[in-house]
Amino acid sequence: MSIGVAIIGSGIFAREEHLPVARASPDFALKAIYSRSLQSAQNLASGVEGVDLYSEDAGAGRSYADLLAREDVQAVIIALPILAQPEYIKQALSAGKHVLSEKPIAKDLATAQELLQWYTANIDTSKTLWAVAENYRYLAKFIRTAEEVRRLGGVKNFRVSVRSLIKTDFKYYKTEWRRTPAHQGGFVLDGGIHLVAGLRLILGEQEALASVSAQSSLLQEYLAPVDTVDAVAQTKSGASGAITMSYGSAFNDFVFEFDCAQGAVTLNFDRVTVNGEGFEVPFEGRGVNHEVAGFAASIRDGAVQALLRPEQALADLEVMEGIFTSNGARVELRLQ
Repeated sequence: MSIGVAIIGSGIFAREEHLPVARASPDFALKAIYSRSLQSAQNLASGVEGVDLYSEDAGAGRSYADLLAREDVQAVIIALPILAQPEYIKQALSAGKHVLSEKPIAKDLATAQELLQWYTANIDTSKTLWAVAENYRYLAKFIRTAEEVRRLGGVKNFRVSVRSLIKTDFKYYKTEWRRTPAHQGGFVLDGGIHLVAGLRLILGEQEALASVSAQSSLLQEYLAPVDTVDAVAQTKSGASGAITMSYGSAFNDFVFEFDCAQGAVTLNFDRVTVNGEGFEVPFEGRGVNHEVAGFAASIRDGAVQALLRPEQALADLEVMEGIFTSNGARVELRLQ
């Protein structure tokens, strides 16, 4: 029997990923869409039949609380501006709805830890599940790179360099909350947390990050407060690595390199090279379909799958916040 689900939020990612994935999923039946305005909900639902729309300006019986009162909606997928999400997550969980919320888990570590503590203290976590979405953990190229790194043994050194230039006509730049961010790190938090999640997946628990030190800079004034970070990290095993992330750069690269006990592994965009032999990893989408399938399986099994656990998202955010607050000093990571 399909799980009744509602989409909360009508932004770019909801339109490009959540809506088509939810409609195509054999596990979910899309029942409703909520957005802050009826117009944005209508825009998202254009061409979709049999879905009820909710918003704060849609009239009586069409508020978020009204949606959460529906017995045929058992789960919600939430993709809202970073600062807005925690309150919507709390309301949904309090109403007994399973939640899949988009990364990052919150705007900062303190807010994220408060939210997780509230969840464990106020919600029966065995009956009402909270998962945090991070599609990079489901991307085939990261999974394959992780497998090759494990095969070649312990990591001795690594390098991450992901640089590009966000222009003013970029669709995500045009969203107001990203263009004038009230959260730390601006685009580097919003985009860079994906890269940290990918790095953590590849390193695995045996090579978990233990500390980071970094410097931040702003190369493009319109990307304030920060668009570039350069960090040095160390794992629990003692391996060191360099991490560069920039969204204001003249360069365009996407490189993850690992010097392992039995050789080297490189991920360069969609190409994996192992000890000099390279191959392309076919692009099979952004991983959201696997992520949503994992959410459905979590609901049916009564436990959140490992890749979707809020603690994973908390660990991602800890690394990012350590980078932003370091100012050159070593920051110990305790949640990895």
